[in-house]
Amino acid sequence: MLTKTLRFDDDVLDVLKGLRVERENGGYIGYLEGQLDRDLYVRTNKALEVLGGKWNRKAKGHTFAADPRDALADMLDSGEATVVKDGWFPTPRAVVERMLDLVPVDPGGMILEPSAGEGHICDVLCMDYGLDPAEWFFCFEQDRRRARVLAEKGYRVECGDFLSYFPPPHFSRIYMNPPFEAGQDIDHVRHAYDFLKPGGALVAVMSEGPFFRGDKRATAFREWLAEVGGQSHPLPPDSFKESGTGVNTRLVVIHRGEG
Repeated sequence: MLTKTLRFDDDVLDVLKGLRVERENGGYIGYLEGQLDRDLYVRTNKALEVLGGKWNRKAKGHTFAADPRDALADMLDSGEATVVKDGWFPTPRAVVERMLDLVPVDPGGMILEPSAGEGHICDVLCMDYGLDPAEWFFCFEQDRRRARVLAEKGYRVECGDFLSYFPPPHFSRIYMNPPFEAGQDIDHVRHAYDFLKPGGALVAVMSEGPFFRGDKRATAFREWLAEVGGQSHPLPPDSFKESGTGVNTRLVVIHRGEG
């Protein structure tokens, strides 16, 4: 992961001290006090975006998926915040629906979403299948703010690096959209396979790189994918446009044998 530390001016921090946070409509809304000049608002808005806030014209405040007050307290105490560049792009509903076409939910098994972000994949499964977040799902998420979002939605979540965990294989379904930087999708998919119980199935969003690059890592992945009987299905161009990226992607499907 790439990280960048941002420092904020004292006048921005003074404005943030007056941020009023309220719980509304299943999320949080932060309200600023008074009218800010354009320059100060732009700099303050950047700080709020780092905290996970997004301006909502209708609410006349910044909306947050998780309670931002702990992170805000850290920012006010240090005057800075660390931004993690981990290549997170939420999975659009259309992509999740295609994943479910390829790997339908197992009505009797546990579901894993590694690198779950804010739970966009799990959310669709809960809404469309009426599944209980706490009963059916387990998530990994390395970003603390996004892990709090998952926990507040009711998912069981482990905040940490998915690649550092080695639990027994007991998941019947894995739906995943791993990070792509530096070939991480290769590592995440191969690691996730070990979490599948016999008879289970995995479907993962992957970049195109592992399927055409000639380096040893990509070549070894293609050989491994063939060995486990995996298949890949290219997604239409701009499938992730609404999430802010035009990267070409495909879905990889792997069924683990009963033996």
